[in-house]
Amino acid sequence: MGLRKFAVLLCAEDSEYVKSKYAGYFGVFKAMLAGPGEEWDVFRVTRGELPRDEAEIGLYDGFVITGSCSDAHGSDRWIHDLLDFLKKLDSLKKKVLGICFGHQVIY
Repeated sequence: MGLRKFAVLLCAEDSEYVKSKYAGYFGVFKAMLAGPGEEWDVFRVTRGELPRDEAEIGLYDGFVITGSCSDAHGSDRWIHDLLDFLKKLDSLKKKVLGICFGHQVIY
């Protein structure tokens, strides 16, 4: 089995505390979930960052959607973009783990 690659879809901005203690929320999730022989990338969804197309999506074995202070059913543009992206992941049969807010937007 080759290198496994995962993406964290970060749905919150880093607080100063989290930056100083864990190098940001991405560091928290990577420390908690990453195993040997895995590569992890981050997309800051609140800033409009998501994989661009099916070719880029295809590079990843799975996706983790983080928590957020935002309402999972809110009208923010980035939330609607995330929901559209999740439909794409579903159509491609990609593995997705949602935590807190992330779980709510998956349903």
